[in-house]
Parts: sequence; C-alpha cells; structure tokens
Amino acid sequence: MRAGFIEEPGKAYFKEVPEPQIEKSTDVKIKVIVTGICGSEVHAYHGKHAWRVPPLVSGHEFAGIVVEVGSEVTSVKVGDRVTAEPQYGCGDCPQCRIGKYNICKNKKILGATYWSGSFGEYVVVPEKTVVHLGDDVSFEEGALIEPIAVGMHAVRERDVSIGQNILIIGAGTIGLGVYLSAKICNPSKIIVADVVDYNLEMARELGCEYTINSMKEDLEAEVKKLTNGEGVDITFLAFGNAPVVESASKCTKEGGVISEIAVIPNGTGCPYNMIQVKQQSLIGSNMYVRKDYEVVVENMAKGHIDSKKMVSKIYPIEEFTAAMEMADKRTEPVVKVMLKF
Repeated sequence: MRAGFIEEPGKAYFKEVPEPQIEKSTDVKIKVIVTGICGSEVHAYHGKHAWRVPPLVSGHEFAGIVVEVGSEVTSVKVGDRVTAEPQYGCGDCPQCRIGKYNICKNKKILGATYWSGSFGEYVVVPEKTVVHLGDDVSFEEGALIEPIAVGMHAVRERDVSIGQNILIIGAGTIGLGVYLSAKICNPSKIIVADVVDYNLEMARELGCEYTINSMKEDLEAEVKKLTNGEGVDITFLAFGNAPVVESASKCTKEGGVISEIAVIPNGTGCPYNMIQVKQQSLIGSNMYVRKDYEVVVENMAKGHIDSKKMVSKIYPIEEFTAAMEMADKRTEPVVKVMLKF
C-alpha cells in the first residue's frame, strides 16, 4: 500500500509498504481518505517520541471508508464513512473497568511502532474504536475530530457552563479545539492567548471575540480587565512551560481550576505557593473517551462546530516529505497540515 514512512530521525518519504490485514473477528479495515499530521508525529520525525519510534508508519488523526470487517462485527459495514479512536485500553485494569481507558497504563495507540497508522493507505482497528461520520461531516472534518476531541474531553471534564469565564493559553490545533468545544457550552467569555498572530487570527475567524498576544500585551492585566478584576474560572493549558504555568495561576481566580492538556516537560517549575494561597486546582486532561468523539461528531453535523478553516494545507501522500517539512518547520503560517490518499 502507499504510505508515508519515517525511516529514521530526519528522514521521511513516500514508499510502498505491506498492507495491514484483519487478524481478529472484531477487526475493521478502513481505507484512509485524509489524515492529519500531529505534533507527536513531528516529534517522531525528530526521534523524540516515546512510542512513535522510527522506522514506522505513524499517523492517528484520520477519516475514511470501511472496506472489510471481521466475522463478528455488527455495528459497522463495508462502505460506511468513519473515523476511529486511535487508542484502546486493556479492558481489565481498574481504569478500564470504569470507562477511563484513556488513562489505562497498557493502552495501545495507533501509529506507534507496534500498530501501523494512518500515514498508510489502510488501517486495521478494533470495532469498538470505530465512530460513524454520517453524511454531514466531510473527511477533512473527520480527520480533525481527534484533536478537537482532546479539547472536548478537557471541557467536559471541567463541566464548562453558562456564566463562566474561560482562558485558553495556546491557539494551535489543540487550543482551537478547546475553543470550539467550550464555545458550544455558552460561557460568559472565552479568552484565547498565544504569541503567534496567525494563531490568534485563526481563533478570531472561528468566532473568538477576545484574543491576546502575550508577547505584546500583559496577559494578566488584560485578563483581569476582561473579568472585572477577578480572573477566569478555568484556564486550559494547550501549551506549557514554567512561565506559562505561572501566568495561568495569576490569571485564574481564587478557587479556580487550571486544566493541563499540554505535555509539559518534567522538571518544569510550578507556582505551588500561589496555587495553594489561591486554593486553585491543577488537574490533568489526557486524550479522550468515545463520548467525546460522539459529541464532536454530533456538533459538527449540526454546524455547531465548524472546523474547516483549521485545515491549512493538504498534500497528496506522494508528497509526504514536503508535508512533514511544512508541519515541522512551518515555513508559512499553518494550523493543520493534512495528507490525502
């Protein structure tokens, strides 16, 4: 099959690779139509990802058409337009038993060294991971469901609601996914902060009224100005380092919540004293569960989540090297780079 192949750090190219086959009676084989390039795959390209280790066919943000099903599959049929959660848990641990397979210690992840991903023309996934797109969600939107579901999970976990003030730090794909997810909850204000003007422009194009370039403006002062001096109820960290975590605490009101979605390096300083004095909660948010996918699909179909503008460039799979270079070096402003088969 056709595939984008990462042979070693810094070396990625198009090639023909063996096609994955159905092995279990509950497997589903999907022909990938469109797949996104995630920051995790860029890390793999540099040899800096824990489980996406070259050589491999990576990729996990995708949408496509079912072409084959196992003998026991009942919820999916050939010809269905679908995406799939690129993860599944062991099914036996305490977390899996209560539906939190996203934090299963032994979960499997699509596009890792052991599971051929969506940079290949076909993927084989368990039936339980498959999510129907229906007829109202395009394949390009379908490939954005995964990163938006990351945001939706964080928003649903924190129960964002009417009357709250929300701050999102980081307006890349994940941060914009948080914005689109929070927006449907109708909070009082959603403030998006970043240091890249293009990202903030994209947030505004998606409907965000309040954006702050924290390199050019005093983030804490601007947030306080927009919240009558109180600070926000919840800050979502879609980007993180020590100064950002400190800013989040300063911008969040007493008793508020800081939700960490970004992978922040170990050893990063944290303003524990400020968090303690203000009695704030700092809580992680890891990936998603099926319900997050379903909520995103439902709201896309209804037009409540419109993510089309987030797709910046689409390359044919044969131009995999150029696509990876663009996703990595961003020689022009982009949010999401995609590949098409």
